Amino acid sequence: MGWKIRERGEELYHHVYAWGNNRHPVFKDSSHYREYLSLLESISQEKTIDIIAYALMEWHVHLFIYDLKNTIADFMMSLHGEYAQFFNRVCQQTGHVFGERYNNKIVANSVYGTWLSRYIHRQAVEAGITDDPTSYLWTSYNRYLNKEQHGFVKCPIIMESFGPEKDRIPQYINFVMGNDEGPVDWGHRILKIRSREYFIRALAEEFAVETTVLTAPRGWQEKTLRRKAAMLLKTKYGLSINETARILGITPGTISKFNVE
Repeated sequence: MGWKIRERGEELYHHVYAWGNNRHPVFKDSSHYREYLSLLESISQEKTIDIIAYALMEWHVHLFIYDLKNTIADFMMSLHGEYAQFFNRVCQQTGHVFGERYNNKIVANSVYGTWLSRYIHRQAVEAGITDDPTSYLWTSYNRYLNKEQHGFVKCPIIMESFGPEKDRIPQYINFVMGNDEGPVDWGHRILKIRSREYFIRALAEEFAVETTVLTAPRGWQEKTLRRKAAMLLKTKYGLSINETARILGITPGTISKFNVE
């Protein structure tokens, strides 16, 4: 069976993840995590890759990267090749460290990137390791909160979407620690927004109304509420006018009149 064709190109954002060979650990000691981060910093700079966020877990890794010059293949080959040599040497073993070629998904919109950073920074929480993501040392979360200095992590691209600078850290903490799973379909090959039904349910819950108030409003008050819903799809979820129109079942021209650009 042939390998799948990679999604590649210049100026693309990627969610990259890879598991240990036969689901064996890829990190067995704190020095292993530190070595991987050292390689991540040096090789990303060499290959013109920006690191937006990362999570290093015992059995797998998650990277959120920006590939400026279509060097993702060389970047991952060098990163995991050099780390495998280190790991085998210090653990006195041979063979593959990562069990397969890395997986990558295109991050197609800025809103997906924001939610991807949350997904990555919650890895230790979702794994049941901790309830507080700041206590897990091997993600970029503490760098986002200015508690660690990893200069190669490009936090501003995410943090700038959380309002004025003085408010960004508390806003981001609330975002990461909230219960909303977000609009992204993490199982899709290219990260996509969830279904129309997902957003209608989320909006109905947000405004404490029946879904029909949003899909078939009657009267001035309900139409005003639908306008507020359109605003929320823009400000909270970062959806475009066309995406908002599809979800609410109205024309993009009507959305434009709501002044949600």
